[in-house]
Amino acid sequence: MSASGEELVLGDDGGSMIAPFEVRDLLAALHGERMLESIDVQLAELCVRRGEIGEEALAVALATALTSRARREGHSALALDQLARQARSAVALVIAAVEEAGGPVPDTLPSGDEGWWRDVLGRSRIVGDGASTLPLVLRDGLLQFRRYFDAEQRIARHVQRLVQVSARTGGDAFSIITGGPGTGKTTQVAKLLVDLSVARPGLRVALAAPTGKAAARLTDSIRQRLDAIEKETGTRAPFPGEARTLHRLLGYQPQHDTFRFNATDPLDDDLVIVDEASMVDVLLLDALLRALKPGARLMLVGDHNQLASVDAGDVLGALCRSALADGEGTPLRKSVEWLQHSWRFEKHPAIGTLAAAILGGDADAVLRSCADSTASETQLRPPAPNTDALVEPIVPNLERCLAATTPGELLDALDAFRILAPEREGRLGVSGINAAVERWLSKRGHSVKDHWYHGRPVLVTANDYTTGVFNGDIGVVWRDDESGRAMVHFRANDGTIRGLAPTRLPACETAWAMTVHKSQGSEFDDVMVVVPDYDSRVMSRELLYTAATRARRGVTLVGSHAAIRSAVGRTTGRMSGLEARMLEAKGGVPMQGTRGGANDNVGA
Repeated sequence: MSASGEELVLGDDGGSMIAPFEVRDLLAALHGERMLESIDVQLAELCVRRGEIGEEALAVALATALTSRARREGHSALALDQLARQARSAVALVIAAVEEAGGPVPDTLPSGDEGWWRDVLGRSRIVGDGASTLPLVLRDGLLQFRRYFDAEQRIARHVQRLVQVSARTGGDAFSIITGGPGTGKTTQVAKLLVDLSVARPGLRVALAAPTGKAAARLTDSIRQRLDAIEKETGTRAPFPGEARTLHRLLGYQPQHDTFRFNATDPLDDDLVIVDEASMVDVLLLDALLRALKPGARLMLVGDHNQLASVDAGDVLGALCRSALADGEGTPLRKSVEWLQHSWRFEKHPAIGTLAAAILGGDADAVLRSCADSTASETQLRPPAPNTDALVEPIVPNLERCLAATTPGELLDALDAFRILAPEREGRLGVSGINAAVERWLSKRGHSVKDHWYHGRPVLVTANDYTTGVFNGDIGVVWRDDESGRAMVHFRANDGTIRGLAPTRLPACETAWAMTVHKSQGSEFDDVMVVVPDYDSRVMSRELLYTAATRARRGVTLVGSHAAIRSAVGRTTGRMSGLEARMLEAKGGVPMQGTRGGANDNVGA
């Protein structure tokens, strides 16, 4: 069979047949097997049409589609060894599908080792080394779409320039504060603001975060810390103003998918502080750096061990790993402040012990922590035989919800617990758990037929600046006894409670249970974390750490020893070219593609 995809030699009985097998056939087959999504197919077809012809069109199309798939999964690049492995799986899927359909089986499809792919892509008309304008870039063992390569290259150069400025002037043009929950990150930011108010009065400061909820929490936290510092020292720093989402700060223009503020029209702020920076993706950080005016400072604040951004990239993790690789005393390493001691877990040290064991990849220590009879904060329950059984441990919490006499009491009762699951769907996914809770409520005589039933917890999934509710906010439905009218009540940053008509809300969903990703930035007294006994696509060490650290008082893991061991042993490190670009910008030798993980919690 020709690798061109024009003709393939097929045969299963000693004879041979000639059957056409083109790029579209390969991509359609993988789309049918759900290995590729429509966007992957479209990008591959587009790239091949732009210039790829001849015998290697199939290979280049497959490489492009798999790079698109990697981007959807959060990677900004695809390493050649991973490409080779995934291509072999793709070929096996295609052959199996053809056999099942009773068709002639292609005996040759694009598949080979890492070296073979390097040669094929090196000859491609649409793959360059970064010095041209071709749509794909192959460099340092990584295949990337040009958009991400360029963004990572700009980030690296900009950060290295800021670091060099800091080294020359003794300042901190670029800085990172990283640490787990309760390590005092916000306190450090507040102290900086106080110091700056004395040293540089009139300094323009912008507070920002990736999501509306994170921005609201940052606003409240900074205000509280400044108040506390004033009481302790008598020094009052001016409040920098309400924190905004990064998109709002940069003036996102959705109709053009661009930002108002950019290199040509920069922000007027002298210092930009970004909280929850682990949730910032490659393209967004690139946009922010380009929008900084000359001489402006940037501070990133977050926990580099948490789950990375939903979109492609792991910029906070990559920058922290680059700082560690630079070594002690280097400008980049000195730009990072590593906070270790968790003040939050002083009263509940078992949670801190559990979190450290998860990060260290020590499954035995995780299981010991949960088995320790003296540490009621951490527990392990066996796998639930069905979804309904997951409800049993939280029945006391649900009864407190039913007993609430005011929206405030109901919000307090809900804030005391949450079930966290790795996935939305699936046997033990969020939708199934929410349905199980509603079945329990129904058996107790609590009507759940109406979508806006009394007591329903709702999670907002979109920002709405008109109503002042944001993605991640949690409210409760409360029906007036006399009128029966339903209102959704939220607790504001100042502790007050306000109600909104359901019709005024943006998109929202039931939140008896929620995904771990959606829980980022939230805290609950107690959390129950479902660890599936099946091969979950997203279950990992990072996810388990993020889930466990949402708890203020207690963590219960629900799963088998084998499932816990599997989760602790699996890292979802993002493949990224940023570390290689950082080394290049510094003047070093580019490294191979890097894959960060939660075990990178050193240097702190």
